[in-house]
Amino acid sequence: MAQGGLTLVTPVAAIPTVGATISASGTLSFYNRGDGKFYRMNPDGTLSELSNKTFFDVQTATFDRAGNKAILEFPDGSNILANFATGTQVTLPKHWEDFDFSAAGDKIAAKSIGIDPQNRFLVVANPDGSGARAVQELGTNADRVQVKFSPNNQIVGTAETGDFTGPDSREVFLIGQNNENFKSIVVQGFDFRNQYSPGGDSMLYSVAGSDSSYKPQLWIVDSSGDNIGKNRRSIPVETWADKCAFTGNSTVICAVPQQLEDGAGLQPEVADTTTDDLVRIDLDTGLQTKIATPEGGHTIDKVIPTPDGSAIFFTDKGSGTINKIQLK
Repeated sequence: MAQGGLTLVTPVAAIPTVGATISASGTLSFYNRGDGKFYRMNPDGTLSELSNKTFFDVQTATFDRAGNKAILEFPDGSNILANFATGTQVTLPKHWEDFDFSAAGDKIAAKSIGIDPQNRFLVVANPDGSGARAVQELGTNADRVQVKFSPNNQIVGTAETGDFTGPDSREVFLIGQNNENFKSIVVQGFDFRNQYSPGGDSMLYSVAGSDSSYKPQLWIVDSSGDNIGKNRRSIPVETWADKCAFTGNSTVICAVPQQLEDGAGLQPEVADTTTDDLVRIDLDTGLQTKIATPEGGHTIDKVIPTPDGSAIFFTDKGSGTINKIQLK
């Protein structure tokens, strides 16, 4: 059991994996790079194939929240929607990239990247690619846009395209599905990364600015309706927001590097071999509680808490393996 110190790690998938995602029912879905197949691990620990089909050389696998569908991206630019519930698959446009599913899994968002910058858009479509519509022109700013649905599906992405209002300060715009004129969020640094709370009322994000010696630092801000941009405050934790996972509307568990060099937020690869601790953070009070140092000196890529709070799965950045530590 994790008690704040060195903690036993149980390998769950001791092979390189991609896309590990847990559903509300506690099933863990992932792609096995070794044999090219998709698997599901049930809460009781039993493992089953999601499909009897083999998909070689999948580069990225983006699951829906239930783990029943995944969009597979391949090195040659090909994209496939695999529906594991029906056993069907559909080819998606090759010029689409950076996919995300809506909370209900009934819509997808992606960047449509044409050769001409004037033909580049953020699009929303049905999972099979039908009914696609452009919601935002991207032009030459595609690399400054992150595709991510908010829990209420109103927001489909963020754009670091705002003006600088100080040495580090800049506006980040929230992109809606229907040309909504959402308020912007002012952030104090670079390399913006974000996670929404389960209710979507707040956003955890990280930026690297001069106040943190350009190391990544966490912030929390309101992100819904008229409150967008309000109650912004820093959380004194030096890590990236995508190394965190919400376990409630005001609680997250983060993988926090034991040490970071100045400037690590501008060159994240310097932390690719740094040992991480697992830390629980109360976002209302800022209280930090160290949960564990996973045995073996892991650099954690993704934190995946179980819905019942009994354990934490995590993927190892270097090997791609999936591991587990027990909380109770």
